[in-house]
Amino acid sequence: MSLAAAPRPEYDLEMGNLDDVRPQGESEAAPEKEPPYQALFPNLDRVSSSSFRSGTVSRRRINRALAVIAVIPVVVLAVVFLPQLFNR
Repeated sequence: MSLAAAPRPEYDLEMGNLDDVRPQGESEAAPEKEPPYQALFPNLDRVSSSSFRSGTVSRRRINRALAVIAVIPVVVLAVVFLPQLFNR
């Protein structure tokens, strides 16, 4: 009888890589099919027509997000072109 413990099969002792290890209870079955936008917009499926009603918190948040998205290209263009105007 050996006193040394046998290496656990779920660990890759040579490379020390635990990322490729699948938990014991996890099956090989494919996960549920998610919409392609799910990674970028996880709550997009919860948006409804009531989100756009005037005076709602959702509409204010949506308008703020659209304003920020619209301001970003303007700021980028200003950072790129304003220094060129002043260096003449």
